[in-house]
Amino acid sequence: MESNKELEFKIMVTFPDILKVAIENHNAFRNTDFEIIETVYDEVPFCTLKVTKYQPSDIFGLGYKLAALEEKYRNEGSF
Repeated sequence: MESNKELEFKIMVTFPDILKVAIENHNAFRNTDFEIIETVYDEVPFCTLKVTKYQPSDIFGLGYKLAALEEKYRNEGSF
């Protein structure tokens, strides 16, 4: 996978709002430009993301950050 080439991909998420927070954090710390360009609510939410400034490891890192935030909010009883 090439880095810094525009990429769009769709992911299934439990809470799109938490994904938004994870993206904001990841973009700030890793100088990336992930953005949610569409959210579709079917039986579960699906978000389409777009990014142009990234390394392949940032995709994994964003997923990890999302999972960690969900766990943190679960433990706090925040959602």
